[in-house]
Amino acid sequence: MKAESLLLLQALEGAVDKAFADVEPCTFASGDCLIQEGQVSDDLILLTSGVVKACWQGFQGNQAPRLGPGSVLGDISYLLGGTARASVFALEPVEALRLSRSGLETVMERDPAQGQRLFKALAAINAQRLLTQTHQQVRDGVTGRGASSVMPEPLLLAVQRFKQCAAAVEVDLRRSEPDAVLRRDLAAAFDNLVRLTGSLFPPLSGDKPAAETPALQALRLELLPYLLLTRSAERMYRKPRGYAGDFLTIAWMYADEPGGAGELGSLLDRCFLDQPAAKAVRNRRGLLRGELQRALTLTDQRPVRVTSLACGPAAEVFDILLQDSELAAQVSFTLVDVDEQALQYVRERLIGEGLESQVRLERRNLLHLCIGRQTLELEPQHLIYSIGLIDYFDDRIVTRLQAWIHASLAPGGRSILGNFHTSNPTRGLMDHLLDWRLIHRDEADMLRLAQAAGFAQDATQCCFEPAGVNLFSVSQR
Repeated sequence: MKAESLLLLQALEGAVDKAFADVEPCTFASGDCLIQEGQVSDDLILLTSGVVKACWQGFQGNQAPRLGPGSVLGDISYLLGGTARASVFALEPVEALRLSRSGLETVMERDPAQGQRLFKALAAINAQRLLTQTHQQVRDGVTGRGASSVMPEPLLLAVQRFKQCAAAVEVDLRRSEPDAVLRRDLAAAFDNLVRLTGSLFPPLSGDKPAAETPALQALRLELLPYLLLTRSAERMYRKPRGYAGDFLTIAWMYADEPGGAGELGSLLDRCFLDQPAAKAVRNRRGLLRGELQRALTLTDQRPVRVTSLACGPAAEVFDILLQDSELAAQVSFTLVDVDEQALQYVRERLIGEGLESQVRLERRNLLHLCIGRQTLELEPQHLIYSIGLIDYFDDRIVTRLQAWIHASLAPGGRSILGNFHTSNPTRGLMDHLLDWRLIHRDEADMLRLAQAAGFAQDATQCCFEPAGVNLFSVSQR
């Protein structure tokens, strides 16, 4: 989920209803043009679902940039006036909201401070895009040669060691019997690089990455060619669904089966899948199964009503349905996601397993749900959880979403929200090499957010999965 529309809506906080008074919901078929380069475009378009690509005259690159749910379109034309600077085409069915210039200007005329916040949000969106474009240029080698000289010496030595290990493994692959020591050396060199990246380029705060530096650019130039040989990290960097942690990326992490370009790519993918962050993603499946079992003990009602928000591949649900028939018979699942491909992935697996009648699938944009732009009819739920969502959202949006969860729970029902902890040792790799930038939080953050959403002060407990990287707040209504 792109954070761009979050920035825009946060800027309009207190005036969202006015700004959306004349909002125009719109849909586009695959191949349709949302914005045409050279034509007048005064409005802002917020993608609700689907994926689009952008291109412009003179565009050069291996692949047109892809934008997914939460992206803001038309911002350059809105800021500068005149005609659109790029064309945007739907790669699949797309739903969006169109905010008219006149509606936004009405809001700004009534509250000039609101207008300043709006323009600041649009500037932040474009600054982040500039960073992303820079990263892409680094990946393609546009920044030039000899950039490694700007790296700190410990990092330069670590990069050289990693490349030497990768070269040794590549040579060893031609032999009939692989050398396990060389593979262990490669994994150790990769781990060392990840740790150094996190320590040398720490985030500025919980939601702000380290400042861009020549050393970081040089590091990407050296390492991205290797990461892009992998299956998992390559998809995270390329973001074919518009964001890094999409359903298929998470499914691959759950499967824990490396892949990539050739045997070296698979070995590098193994290094990535062995990182604490990937282990934490796998561990949360078992934690949720235990929480579902506990939910049965907290109410006599059957079935126990459970909703998963941003369900992705829903692996933990299949764990229950396929491995614990006694538990499955007592639970009614509702799975919600904005990505139609994610829901189709789950739907096809349900049909293949003969389970389609046991699960309800709903496509909703959770951002729009928590601000009242969409609705979801639910009986009071005994458990609502989301394990890979709120670390994309800032505190105000999380509070709104958690307040919606609170209102949707039955008395005694529970909310479980997962977030990467601030101590995540893989964060340097995620932030600086994969552009998978999440808002990391600690226990105090999660307790504060739950209380702000309406849960009683003593109604929330925090726990970790075994790797100690994914933090979960468990709140009871």
